[in-house]
Amino acid sequence: MTEPIHPVAVIGGGQLGSRHLQGLIHCRRPLEIHVVDPDGGALRVARQRWSEAGGPQSLHATHFQTDMESLPDRLDLAIVSTTAAVRPDVVEQLGGRSEVGSWLLEKVLAQSHDGLDRIAAAIGDPARVWVNTWARTTPWFQEIRGRVGPGPLIVEVKGASWGMGCNAIHFMDLFAWWTGENSIVVDGAGLDHCWPNAKRAGHHELSGLLRIEFSSGTTLLLRSTAPPVPGSRAGTDSIKQMVIQAQCNQWNVHEPFSETAGSAVTKSGERIDGRIEYQSERTGPIVDSILETGTCDLPDLATSSHHHQLLLTGLLEVRPNLEGVESAVVPIT
Repeated sequence: MTEPIHPVAVIGGGQLGSRHLQGLIHCRRPLEIHVVDPDGGALRVARQRWSEAGGPQSLHATHFQTDMESLPDRLDLAIVSTTAAVRPDVVEQLGGRSEVGSWLLEKVLAQSHDGLDRIAAAIGDPARVWVNTWARTTPWFQEIRGRVGPGPLIVEVKGASWGMGCNAIHFMDLFAWWTGENSIVVDGAGLDHCWPNAKRAGHHELSGLLRIEFSSGTTLLLRSTAPPVPGSRAGTDSIKQMVIQAQCNQWNVHEPFSETAGSAVTKSGERIDGRIEYQSERTGPIVDSILETGTCDLPDLATSSHHHQLLLTGLLEVRPNLEGVESAVVPIT
């Protein structure tokens, strides 16, 4: 019997979308992949990366297009890797154009509560929607979790200007999964009043302290310094350290988001070396799991929306006046 070909869309072919595309090369089932981006330059980058990774020699066929008009009426999976600013529009447009079996949405889901509501309404049934806060799926973090033991924990994540605004949701999801707790409040009172410009034009970043409390007592402290040069772009540095204080031990995780070499050590000399995976390594197994079992290890839409709602609420309470940005919007991505 011939293996069925699975129609898949990658909406947003830029930096992250092209890495998802490379990851699809390794899927076990044949795919018909439609890469959609209105920017011809982004499509050229996606096509080049597909070729560099060996895509033309894979099981899969690809189509690169600037709009959704020629998408199939039925998609087994849609990967939406656009910026948060346009994600509600894209989900609404795609949901109105094609019947989508499963969704894989990038973080940050949306920049406002209204945006979150629009995504949920456009998708309807959230049962097969996952959000790519991938830290919980990382084998290195899974191993550290097994050695640290149960919560409640006190966790501190710190570095220079490491993109705390766009990455906070990763840590909220990681420690909700790690401890089995729900996040209950995001406190931005310790943030710097000035929100510097992010690497991506039209977006902003955070510096200072962001505090997240969980339902059984775990506390997550995120710390970032401001860019060293006033007016320079934020979010260009790496996360240097994550300190996890458990009931009986303390782990210092150096370079926790390193894709090459990180380490987790205790004062007594225990050590776990590891790294996070490139997105091109993660996407294939995730998509295989979704197509073969109907699920995957990422958080579902309801779980992720809960964290996003708290994050947006906490940031909106302390958000400064940002010229040209609506007051209900948190311009992170």
